[in-house]
This record gives sequence, structure tokens and C-alpha cells, in this order.
Amino acid sequence: MRIKKQYHVLWVVILLIGIAISMPSAEARKIRTKHSIPKQTRSASTVDTDNKIVSMESDSIAFCDSIRPFIRFYGYDKTVTSNIESFFISNGLDRDISGMDLIIKYTDMKGRQLHKRTVHLDCKLPAGETQRQDIKSWDTQKSFYYHKSVKPKRQATPFDTRLELLSVTL
Repeated sequence: MRIKKQYHVLWVVILLIGIAISMPSAEARKIRTKHSIPKQTRSASTVDTDNKIVSMESDSIAFCDSIRPFIRFYGYDKTVTSNIESFFISNGLDRDISGMDLIIKYTDMKGRQLHKRTVHLDCKLPAGETQRQDIKSWDTQKSFYYHKSVKPKRQATPFDTRLELLSVTL
């Protein structure tokens, strides 16, 4: 009986040590902040570098609206046989981008929604540069093609897209 209690105490001590080791330290915790920017000073230069803003959250509408005009998406492409979708991102900010979250909306040619998804991109996009991004296609059955891509020889449905910036990690 005494041996069983010792093993029980030993397992509790081991469990507590494991929990203590796996807990993040105070420096490693992600802290989210909301930023309000007066309407007359909304621009990319209002990013406060002294506070080292690491991420812009979508619920910070004024901050997000001030950055959106400086990040541009264009050149979207997806053929009917492709497993990937590609597009270009231009960084018009004066700071490097290390990641972003997007909402991609897919509609048929009459404007009816076919699909909608949120995509996280880990991109290393230097200030003032443009890069092509490839993401896994939503069309797993290969029955849709982007209406501005090459028209396929076989029967397929054309679609249009809309990319919306949700958040940016600087």
C-alpha cells in the first residue's frame, strides 16, 4: 500500500514538472492590441514602430482600413486542370510583411457564391516589392476555371474571385 502511494506521488510530481516546462514564459505570450487612429491621420506611416506592432487584427477596423490601400492583389489564375491557385501581392508599405490572412470569395458568373474560405499566408514580402503566391486550390474535382484563364477544351464552369485582406503581420 505504501509503495502505491509513493508511485502516485511520483506521477503527480512528474506531471506538474511537465506542465511547468510546457507553459510559455511571459515573454513568449502573444499580446493582441487594438489601435485607434484619428480619421485625419489614416495612412501607412501611422504604424507605430516604437511599440513594435507585430500583427494587425481584423477587429481593428481603422488600422486595417489604413493599410488596405497599400497592399494590392492582382494576376489571379487557376486553370481547370490545376491543383493550385496563384496571384501576385504588391507591398506598398514601408515595412516588410511576414504574413497575412485573406478571405477568398468564389462566385459564378452571375455573382452567386460558390465557395468562401480564409487563407493564411506565411510570406516574406519586403517593402515595395511584389511576389507571386501559390495556394492549394479549393476545386478538388477540377471542374471550375477562373474566367480570365485559358478556356478549357472540356466542359467546366467559369468562376470569379474576390480577395479581401483580413490581417497583416509586419
